[in-house]
Amino acid sequence: MVQLFPPLRPKLSAALRDVTSKNERARAAAAEALGSAPEDRAEEARVALRPLLDDPMSSVRCAAIASLGQLKDAESVEVIIARFEDGDPTVRQVALIAAGEIGDERAIPALERGLRRPDAEVRFQAVASLALVQGEASIRRLTDLVDDEDHEVRAHLADALGSLETAAAIPPLRQLLADEDRRVREAASIALARCGDDSGADELVLLLTDRDRCFEAAWALGELKVEAAKDPLHRLATALLKPLTVKAAAAAALVRIGDPRGEPLLGSVLTALRSDARGYAAQLVGELGLISLAPEVAKLADRPRGADPMVVAEALAKLADRSEDARLALGRLAERTDAVGERAKALQKAASSEG
Repeated sequence: MVQLFPPLRPKLSAALRDVTSKNERARAAAAEALGSAPEDRAEEARVALRPLLDDPMSSVRCAAIASLGQLKDAESVEVIIARFEDGDPTVRQVALIAAGEIGDERAIPALERGLRRPDAEVRFQAVASLALVQGEASIRRLTDLVDDEDHEVRAHLADALGSLETAAAIPPLRQLLADEDRRVREAASIALARCGDDSGADELVLLLTDRDRCFEAAWALGELKVEAAKDPLHRLATALLKPLTVKAAAAAALVRIGDPRGEPLLGSVLTALRSDARGYAAQLVGELGLISLAPEVAKLADRPRGADPMVVAEALAKLADRSEDARLALGRLAERTDAVGERAKALQKAASSEG
């Protein structure tokens, strides 16, 4: 019989049992499930997963390595580093990712060697993991890859450098901004914005028409307060067929730049019939301190209309000191007997202590 769907992920108790199953798929499913073990059972999951690092089946090794990375198992680092040389290319890549997630400095020499490997997929993963493990100290080694022969490695390098959010990453990112490959230039422009540098502003404006990266570009242009981006951002915020999250990001960018058209546009996302970006719009209203939109956010305390009440509570707390509507709505949320109520109470307490 042909199985049309993969097996359901087992529960924790079943996963702990199935790590010793003779069935490869059962072991792999168990290893994947254990990566989501709750904190109070994380060590139990780590102990069960460690033997699977040497499993004869690559799918099981992959799942075990990935889960131990999620669980940040420092005890497995040496074995995971050894899997950088695994005979299966997918296992090698997953091991590189897991080493970055664990963040143990013992992985640094092997990750640096990975930057020099002939296989581009290994260099690709080593870039991000080295940045995670070593932080700003990785920039000197990572800069060696600005001329890497593979454009995907160079683009990933830009992303990794941007994730460090430090001025020390700006010189190599400016080199990548002049790259012959468009995707590398795009990644570099966003990364530079994350480091507070506007060298890629022209590239970011062009990116507003890119379906996949317009959201990031809108955020970056707002953060940098690029005056020349006002009209392109307005076109994006008013485009009929764009996702509401993108339109909200573009409207928020206009607010950050100081364009008065941004606030009502963000309000229109907050009150739209579709609910998919309502919570995000409420979050932005709180972050930007838009008191004029506080009454609309306050209404969500009683009728969330698809917004996460926890997000609404956080937004209201940012507005409560200057908006009576927000203060009263936060109080109503604090009367709830669930996690939202507890969070709203904590926010009220924090606000009163600051006052």
